[in-house]
Amino acid sequence: MTAIYNECLKAGCFPTNWRTAIILPITKPDIEDSVDPTKYRPINLINTVGKVLENLLIKRIMHHLYKIEFLNDNQYRFTPQKNTIYAAMEPRKFIVSYLEKGRVVIVVSLDVKGALDSAWWPAILKELRETNCPPQIFTILHRIT
Repeated sequence: MTAIYNECLKAGCFPTNWRTAIILPITKPDIEDSVDPTKYRPINLINTVGKVLENLLIKRIMHHLYKIEFLNDNQYRFTPQKNTIYAAMEPRKFIVSYLEKGRVVIVVSLDVKGALDSAWWPAILKELRETNCPPQIFTILHRIT
C-alpha cells in the first residue's frame, strides 16, 4: 500500500474512484420526518483506500506547515494536542487577569457558520505554492479542487 500511495503522490494523482463518496442524510437526534435540510447531518462514506490517502496528505501538509512555522499559535482547529478546551481557556486567562486588576472586560463572540465549507481554494493553493509546499502534495490538491 505504501508503494501505491507513494506512486500516487509522485505522479500527482488521486484516482477519481478513491474520492467518490456516498452522502447519507441522517436526521439529527430527536427529530422525525422533517423537510428542513438543516435538520439533517450528512454522513460522507468515502472509499477506504481514498480515506487513507487523504489522511496521509493531511499529515504531510501539516508536517510542512509546522516545519516552516506557518501556523499561528492561536489556531486550535485542525491542530494536534489542541482542542476546544484549550481554545476556551485562552480568553479565560485574559479575562481573569483583567478582572483581577479591577478592569472592565467586554466579550464579543462571532460564530462563522460554514466558513470552512466556503473556503476559497485558489487562495489556499496560492498560499501553499508560496510556502514551497512539496510539489507532489500541491499537484494532488490542485487536481482535486
